[in-house]
Amino acid sequence: MKNRPALLSVSAFAAFAMAPSPAAAEDLSPVDSFFVSAGVYRSSNDVKLRWHPSSGAGAGSRVDLKRDLGIDTDGTDPFFEIGGSFGHGRNGHRHKFEAFRYSYDGGSSLTLDGDYVIGDGTYVDGADFEGDLDVEMTGLSYTWFFHNRDGHAFGVGVGAIRYDITASFAAAARADEEIEAVYGSVSEAAWVPQIHVEYARSLSRHWRIGLDASYVKKSGGSVEGDAVDIGAKVDYLPWQHFGFSLRYNYNDVELDFKKSRFTGDIDVKSRGPQLIATYRF
Repeated sequence: MKNRPALLSVSAFAAFAMAPSPAAAEDLSPVDSFFVSAGVYRSSNDVKLRWHPSSGAGAGSRVDLKRDLGIDTDGTDPFFEIGGSFGHGRNGHRHKFEAFRYSYDGGSSLTLDGDYVIGDGTYVDGADFEGDLDVEMTGLSYTWFFHNRDGHAFGVGVGAIRYDITASFAAAARADEEIEAVYGSVSEAAWVPQIHVEYARSLSRHWRIGLDASYVKKSGGSVEGDAVDIGAKVDYLPWQHFGFSLRYNYNDVELDFKKSRFTGDIDVKSRGPQLIATYRF
């Protein structure tokens, strides 16, 4: 897995989080018994795709959907999350389950600047092009907090993220006084298991910070690749059961598919802030 600049900011955040906590920090539990969250995710998304011809003759073009095909997937989209913990230890809950979901889409209509081989079609320079992309991400995780006391909680666990990616492309170009049209679409979904770590720290009766990170590298089979997901957040809970969170998330997945309907690779990156409202108890 290549190095990423986001890891530097996460390291600085972790160093601050591990500093001694104030005496009143334990007034707010670092792990909630149950919570439901909804908000918005202002994400910057990059998708790169290579789709080889089904005949096996030659390779598909490496295409950046934003740069090469004009599909702008940046935007503000809904974000949902739910979770709960149980299993009392001496000072707090030991086990937490969590699930989240968000999606984004984009489209484009432009004149191509360059030739691209995508699947069984060749999209030629100067052709009128239209494209659409839809990405849905669903995540599940389990965390075992082996340390949960004095306003601090640290745990490890497992998780998985499901990526549902659908893309369609169409182009028309004039050649020898005739219109030649080409069309292609791909729809792929994959569950990517991950190893998960999480840290939470209470700062006072109303403030809390958290850090989580997940990673996996998978080899062999019809789907292989690696994925990383990193998040840092600040919680503000002015009321006992309701509050707000500001979270920065970085997600990167690289998948190679070797299937009968699709042979190629997809690289999806998402990053940006999330503003979330949470009901908890």
